[in-house]
Amino acid sequence: MDKEKKISKNRYRFVETGDNYEDYSSGRVLYGAPGATNFSVRLISEIFQRCAEYLNSKGNSGPFVIYDPLCGAGYSLAVLGLLHGSSLQSIFASDINSTLLEFANKNLSLVNASGMEKRIDELKVFIESYTKPSHKDALDSAYRLKDKITSHPSIDVRAFHADILDEITLPAFLSGVDIAITDLPYGELTSWGGMGDDATATRTLLDKLHDRLHGPAIAAISSHKTQRLEYDAGKYHEIMAFILEKRRIVLLEPTGLPPAPTHPPR
Repeated sequence: MDKEKKISKNRYRFVETGDNYEDYSSGRVLYGAPGATNFSVRLISEIFQRCAEYLNSKGNSGPFVIYDPLCGAGYSLAVLGLLHGSSLQSIFASDINSTLLEFANKNLSLVNASGMEKRIDELKVFIESYTKPSHKDALDSAYRLKDKITSHPSIDVRAFHADILDEITLPAFLSGVDIAITDLPYGELTSWGGMGDDATATRTLLDKLHDRLHGPAIAAISSHKTQRLEYDAGKYHEIMAFILEKRRIVLLEPTGLPPAPTHPPR
């Protein structure tokens, strides 16, 4: 499906250019996984806020259930939990790579106070053992992030192993998803794990996601601008497409969905 003529280069609408995201750097407080690609903090925040704006216009004001079926080390979802935790009820994450999923579990634990407390204790041990200035800086960041976490209720976080292109049955708890958000594999560091055709893989992914969404909902798919995004026009229609930081982001609204369950207030 050729949508190139509809895609435009957009400026950031929600995120200020001069915002400082040093506290969210991979390997500082959040765990960095060898070989994992890390998404831009500014970009993932912008995508989420555009999704939230659209859902609000459709009467879904959250708090949102969010799912990334290609979560990798969970960096992007953890960033969203730290930046926008007050707007999130649940964070679901899955990946085919068991090693990366271990990092995802550690990163996602940081969106709640208990996980951040464990990270703070860990950094204190590092400071005592190695006396590196970088560990002291990381501890300062952890305390700042903890202050943000304590301002919102605990988020339900679940990470699980799954090949989204092949799994017959996804977990029963994965339902009522408001926002499916993911970055498609590209290049040498990531791959589709055997299904190398982008068009076939993305169509399969979106078909699998459709039954886990409840309207109004949204699927936000980012990719390298050279990649093809295919989807069933009977299941989704395109809301918008834009390019930021050399990534093409397409927001799709699923059609024919049952009404969303009422999320309890937070």
